[in-house]
Amino acid sequence: MKKIGIALSILTVLLYACKDEDVITQNELTSTQAARDNLIAEQIFNDAGRMVEAGFDANPDHKLGPTYTIMNSDTSNSDTLIVNFGASNVSNNTTIRSGKIISVYTGRYRDSLSVITTTFDNYYVNYNLVQGERIVTNQGRNNKGNMWFTIEVKNASINTSNGTINWESSRVREWVSGQNTHLNISDDRYLIAGNASGNSVNGNAFTMEITDALEVDLGCLPTCVIKSGKAKISPNGYADRIINYGDSICDCNFDVTINGTTYPIVVNQATLSFVNESLVS
Repeated sequence: MKKIGIALSILTVLLYACKDEDVITQNELTSTQAARDNLIAEQIFNDAGRMVEAGFDANPDHKLGPTYTIMNSDTSNSDTLIVNFGASNVSNNTTIRSGKIISVYTGRYRDSLSVITTTFDNYYVNYNLVQGERIVTNQGRNNKGNMWFTIEVKNASINTSNGTINWESSRVREWVSGQNTHLNISDDRYLIAGNASGNSVNGNAFTMEITDALEVDLGCLPTCVIKSGKAKISPNGYADRIINYGDSICDCNFDVTINGTTYPIVVNQATLSFVNESLVS
């Protein structure tokens, strides 16, 4: 789910080399690029999921709706929901979108064993081209009586002005409150576990593992909705980065710790950009 942006002071150059072309700077050693790019991917794909879920909530009979198009398939057990933002940019809560989100679904989000497969058609978020596939499967109820879901993101790419983020993710989402208020998402709260992997805009590979379940509170919208939890980012060739998502407060502030040093992060929810981004390699 979603905290993106950064206020980070990184120092000058530390020479560390076996060969001239292998010089590694202090910026590279402490860069939070992998953490930032993972957070951008999380934000965009979670946002797309909310757009689809809003379509289901706005169209309880799956037939009508001014914003959404439902295409029935009489030859299979699946229907298609199209969320169309059009060819020109549409601003919603200061997030700019265009293109289509297309979901093929076997049942409603709340239906046990339903599968919702989402892809994109010329879809842009804040001028970043988004591609990939997101598969949500309702696994029924766990031993606590809570609905839970598996969420897979496959072959994702986000083309930004700084380069392309490639990303895949495997998550488990437990719906811990708000299940009975269908048209009110403000009381919806989830716990998220799982992992991800990908390449940053600089081409470096990374993996991500959630080490302390992420608490997602949709009552925080339109600000960042992850209120607490921790994750470990492991960029190829560099020390682990530990992300602390907060202390159960609805804000866009969190920390990244690298080799015992903690860097405060300030998220720009709307633009998917970072405060004082020029300070980061």
